[in-house]
Amino acid sequence: MNMDGGEETDLVADLLATPFWRRTFEEKLEIVRKGRPTPQLNLTKQGKGYVRHFQSTNYERYSWLTASVKSCKLYCWKCVLFSTERVGVWSHGGFVNLSCLSKAATRHQSTTGHLQATVLSKTFGQNQVDPQLDEQVRREKELYNEKVKKNREILKRLIDCVIFLGKQELSFMGPDESKEPTNRGNYVELLSLLAEHDTDLHYHLSTNKAFTGTSDQIQNDLISAIAEVMGEEIRSEINRAPFVAVMVDETTDVSNTGQLALMLRYVTDTGVKERFVRFDVVTGNKRADDIAALLIRFLEDHDCLDKVVAQCFDGAAVTASGLNEVQAKVKEKAPMALFTHCYAHQLNLVLTQGVSKLRECKTFFSHLNGLAAFFSRTPDCTQLLDDICQRRLPRVEPSRWQCSSDLVNEVSEKRAALQELFEHILEHLDDYNDESVRCADGYKAHLENFEFVFLLSTFRGIFEYSDVLFRVLENKKLDVQFCLKIVDDVCYTIGKEKGRFADIFESTVHVAGAPSARRGQAEGDIRARYQKLHSDIVDNIVAQIGNRFKDHEKLLFLSLLDPQQFKAYRKKFPDSVFSSLTQSHGSLFDDLTRLKTELTVMYGMAGFEGKRPADLLAFLQQNALKESMCQLYTLACLAVTIPVATASVERALSAHKRIETYSRSTNGETRLSSLASMAIEKDLLLELNRTGVLYNRVIELFVSKESRMDFVFI
Repeated sequence: MNMDGGEETDLVADLLATPFWRRTFEEKLEIVRKGRPTPQLNLTKQGKGYVRHFQSTNYERYSWLTASVKSCKLYCWKCVLFSTERVGVWSHGGFVNLSCLSKAATRHQSTTGHLQATVLSKTFGQNQVDPQLDEQVRREKELYNEKVKKNREILKRLIDCVIFLGKQELSFMGPDESKEPTNRGNYVELLSLLAEHDTDLHYHLSTNKAFTGTSDQIQNDLISAIAEVMGEEIRSEINRAPFVAVMVDETTDVSNTGQLALMLRYVTDTGVKERFVRFDVVTGNKRADDIAALLIRFLEDHDCLDKVVAQCFDGAAVTASGLNEVQAKVKEKAPMALFTHCYAHQLNLVLTQGVSKLRECKTFFSHLNGLAAFFSRTPDCTQLLDDICQRRLPRVEPSRWQCSSDLVNEVSEKRAALQELFEHILEHLDDYNDESVRCADGYKAHLENFEFVFLLSTFRGIFEYSDVLFRVLENKKLDVQFCLKIVDDVCYTIGKEKGRFADIFESTVHVAGAPSARRGQAEGDIRARYQKLHSDIVDNIVAQIGNRFKDHEKLLFLSLLDPQQFKAYRKKFPDSVFSSLTQSHGSLFDDLTRLKTELTVMYGMAGFEGKRPADLLAFLQQNALKESMCQLYTLACLAVTIPVATASVERALSAHKRIETYSRSTNGETRLSSLASMAIEKDLLLELNRTGVLYNRVIELFVSKESRMDFVFI
C-alpha cells in the first residue's frame, strides 16, 4: 500500500468499506503500524470571485487529518479507526467544505468522540493476549533483522574486495581455493587479510557454513551486480543527456574471437563523458549488415537511437566490413549521426602512407624497426643496452606511428651510445653468437651511414610536430573545430620543414661525414638528390594530411562557436554558416530564431570571449544559464558531443587485454565485460561508492539473483 500517494490502494476507502473493528488483530496491527495516509488531493472550493485548493500543509497542521483519493474527501484517521459512532462527517461521511476547514477541524478535535478515539488509538493492543504473541513475533523479527544487518555488513566487505580487485585489474581466482594451499587466489586471500583485522568477518568466515562468500558463484554474482549498478547510472546519464555519440573499436581476444568495444560520449552536468558500456563479440565474416545491426541494437538497448548525432569508428572489424557501408546503415536509423573517422587513426595512416611511397623511407624504417627488435632477442643484448645506453628502445607497433616517433627520437638521441654498444659486441666476438655479431656489424654501419642519419634527423623534425597533434587528438575534451585548426597549423608547420634542409644536411655531414657519390655523380648532384628526397618526404606527408582531413564541409556549422571568429561575427553575423546548421541539424533546436539571438548576444559580450565549446558549456552550467540561453546550450552540447578520436576506446581495449588472461578465458563474456567496466570506469565506480548509492543497490541485485533471504529486512 502506498501511504503517501494512494496510487496502489486507497486505504481510507477500504476502511470505510470494511471497518477497522471487523478486521483481524494482525490486520489491525498492520494498519496502525503503517499510519495515516496523506495523499495529494485535488479538492477545490469555488466561491464568488475566488477558488480555494486543498493544501498538503494541512496534514502537518492537524496530525489526525487524512483523506481518500477515491471520494476526494477529508477524514479523521483516529475516528475512521476507533470511532464508536455509526454516523459522522469526520469518521464516515467525509469533509469537503474548504471555506471553513480550519474552524471545523478545531471544533472536531475537541469533541468527545475524537478524544475517545485518540485514547483508543494510543492504548491499542495493551489489554489483549494477541499483543503478547505479537511481542514474541516482534522479538523474533528483531533478532532476525539483527542477523540481516550483520550479514549485510559482511556482504559490504565482500563488495569492497570485488571493487578493489576490479578497479586494480587483478585476477580473482587461484589455482586452488581450498583451505590448504598457500595461494588461494587474490579474492580469498584479500578476504582472509581483512578478517585478521575484522572480528565480525573472521567469525563469519570461520563459522558460517551456508554462506562464506568465497564461491565462484558468489564472486560472479557480486561482479555482475556491481557492473549492473554502474550500467544503471550510465543509463541515467544518457537519459538526461541531450545528444549521444557512439564510438567503436575492435580487438581480438586470446581465443581469436573478434571483440567490439562500445562506448558512448555525451554531456552531463559535470562536462563531457566518454563511458565504456560493454564488449560485443563479432562473429562470422564481419559483414557491414552485421556490424551495423549490432550497433543499432546496442543504441536501442540504451534507448538513445534518436539522440545519436555522431558515430566514430576505428578498428579492423569496422574497416573490413566496409566503413562507409556501416556508417550509412546506422544513419538510416539515426539520420543525425554524422560519421567521423578517428582523427588519430587517420594521422597514423597519413604518416604511414606518406613514407611508404618512397623506397629510401621504407628501407630506413625497416632497418630502424630491426634495430629495436635486436635488443629483445637475448638477455645479454638487453643487459648491454641497459649498461651502455641506460635506456631501452621502444617497441614498434605497425598500427601506431607514435611508436616509430619514439624510436626515432631515442635512436637519434642515443646514436653515439648505440655505436659504442655495437663496437663492444664486435670487440668481444667470443661472448656473442654469430647472428648477434652479424647484426651488430650491420647496425653499426647503418648508424654511421649518411643516408640513415639524414633520414633520422629529417623524421625527428617532422615528428616533433606530429607528436603534438597526436596528443591533441587524443584529448577527449577538445572539440572538432579546434582539432581541425590544429591539423591545419601542423600541416603548415611541417611544410616549412623544407627550409631546414641545409641545416639538416650540414649537421649530418658533421656527424656522419660527407655522403658517398655514386659513379659519375658530382658533389652538387649528391646534395640535390638529398634535397629532393627531403622535399618529397615533406610534400607526401602534407599532401596526405590534406587528403585525409579535407572533407569536413558537413562540420562547417561548428565554426559558429569558434572563439577566434567572434570579433568578425560581432561585425557581421555568419548567415551562411548558420544556414548550414539549420539545414543539417535544424530539427535539434526548438527555436532557431532564438538561437540566432543568443549567438549574437554571445558574440557581443566580453564574458564569452576566448571560450571554446567545452569552456562555453562549463560557463553556461556553472552560471545557471542553461535555461536562459537554452538554444546556445544545445549547440554547445552538440559541438562537444561529436568525438574526434577513439582514444578512450583504445584504452578500453588495452584494459581488455590486461584483464583477459588464459586462465580467465573460460569465465565468459559477461564476467569479462563486468570486470572491464570496473577497470575502465573506475572513476564512476568510486563516485557511486562515495555517494553511498553502491552498497544498498548491489545488495538488492545480489539478493534478487538467488533470493538470499538472510539479507532482506522484515
